[in-house]
Amino acid sequence: MTDTKHDPRVQGEGDYRSARRNRRDVEKFVARSDIEELARDAASTSEAEQREMLDAEREGRARAKGRKPGSSPSDR
Repeated sequence: MTDTKHDPRVQGEGDYRSARRNRRDVEKFVARSDIEELARDAASTSEAEQREMLDAEREGRARAKGRKPGSSPSDR
């Protein structure tokens, strides 16, 4: 096993080769896909689903800001 602390190829959780491969794959996907159609397919189909998606987004954003879901910014 390689000691990643001293391996100059390591970049965060991966290496430069993996990052390039991932970037290339994403660029191919975007070039070959109808992004607008994919967005329409992913859109909510009901009000209940839309509320659920918005609640999940709100919870994710709150966690990204270091708050617990449901707490206000002044509760920090």
